[in-house]
Amino acid sequence: MKEPEISSRFDGRGHVEFLLGGFEGRQSNKITAIGYDFGYDLRATEMPSKSAVRLVFVRNDSPAARQRAQRTQERLRAGGPLLPAWDAPTAQPGTVRPVTAEEMTSARRGVTAYEADGAKSSALVVALLSLGCFIVAGALRDRPGAALAVLVVFAVPLAVTAALIPRWMKRRYEKNRRLVDLHDRQRIGRVGPPPPPPPPGPSDRHPRAGDGP
Repeated sequence: MKEPEISSRFDGRGHVEFLLGGFEGRQSNKITAIGYDFGYDLRATEMPSKSAVRLVFVRNDSPAARQRAQRTQERLRAGGPLLPAWDAPTAQPGTVRPVTAEEMTSARRGVTAYEADGAKSSALVVALLSLGCFIVAGALRDRPGAALAVLVVFAVPLAVTAALIPRWMKRRYEKNRRLVDLHDRQRIGRVGPPPPPPPPGPSDRHPRAGDGP
């Protein structure tokens, strides 16, 4: 789907759906990013069949969402891009890195998923896989070499991964949460862009030969 076709669907109606089949499913982040800029929230992601994805959006009538939609319309009328990149501050003061709208959408969806379920589902799946490997290793007890291989290669690493997943996912959630919060605050004007690095002052200049006091 082309961007003008996607944006035309977010025309102010209360409910919007997209049925994506095949390779169109790869556009889900782009569609969600466009919907967000037009003041819509992704309410549900459904799988009506093995090869299709349905995205269900609802209009967000909060003041922040309406202001975001208005600014998007104004930007488009002025000839600006539909999905502008955002200059996110980096760890080094005075520097930024461009973050695409699709990246922000992925971070936002990750935050929503973690707040809804935490790390329980992912950790449980890996723990069950680890348990299955231990059972297989037990069934191979009359073949010590094969049993040891299953333990070392699969069962133990999966058990360690299941134990560490909550920590990894929480760390990723906190990073994405900070990024999303800063992005949203900048979009509604509560935080200005990061300042440019200060120009070199007189103390930064090295004296040259022949310069007087």
